[in-house]
Amino acid sequence: MTGHQSAGTLPSLTIGVLTRDDAPAAARLHTRSFPDDLFTLAGERVLIRLFEEFADEVTLAAKLEGRLVGYSVGTLDKSRFMRRMVRRHMPTVAAGVALAILRRPYETPGYVRGLVRWMVRPRAPSRSALAVSMYEAISKDARTHRVPPLFFLQLHAAWIVHAERLGAQEIEGQVTDERMLAALSRLGYRLDRTVGVRGGSKHYIRCQLPAEGVHRWALDTHGDTVSRPAAADVPASMGQMPSSSPGVPGPRPQRR
Repeated sequence: MTGHQSAGTLPSLTIGVLTRDDAPAAARLHTRSFPDDLFTLAGERVLIRLFEEFADEVTLAAKLEGRLVGYSVGTLDKSRFMRRMVRRHMPTVAAGVALAILRRPYETPGYVRGLVRWMVRPRAPSRSALAVSMYEAISKDARTHRVPPLFFLQLHAAWIVHAERLGAQEIEGQVTDERMLAALSRLGYRLDRTVGVRGGSKHYIRCQLPAEGVHRWALDTHGDTVSRPAAADVPASMGQMPSSSPGVPGPRPQRR
């Protein structure tokens, strides 16, 4: 795995593709970052299977001295990904969803609608080059070890570059925080629509590729770092890009 080392700050910070071996660590980080997410409520076994499947999609992992401290994952075909996840791991997924429903019975209709929408939502042929950003998280350990305040944005920019290299022509995502919406606009994201959800609003965003802002921010996965904008450009409290679980509101950004 090749990656980036910040001279004088970090002894060994690398950015590379997330592998199946990273799945348990990614599952633990996901649990801490997205406690209200459907997959978190479904349990660790489901999360591990989820990240094992993500290993075949559009993924990046950030490691500090070999320890996973962040990830950015998504897919070029969300419906196909979810169908494959359910087909390969039906017993585990079914048991996990049942557990999630028991833990949050009032969310059951949203879970069912969301899962069905994820698996059967049609995509026109012209949208085949669309990448969906699903989850991104940075661990508290990363912040403790002086990872730059804007690292989450740099990691996501690197993920966009990676998706573009795999053929993506457009990125789609969603956030639930106004400051995150403003921060991601620096990468070329534009607001598509906003819908009301329990406890707030969900913002659907898009980024057309190539996006000039992305390459100014990205940590390159081959070892180079492009120039970094000033830390004052984005609030230091932004720690993750929150994505929503199917049918329910996404988590709020973690505070440092």
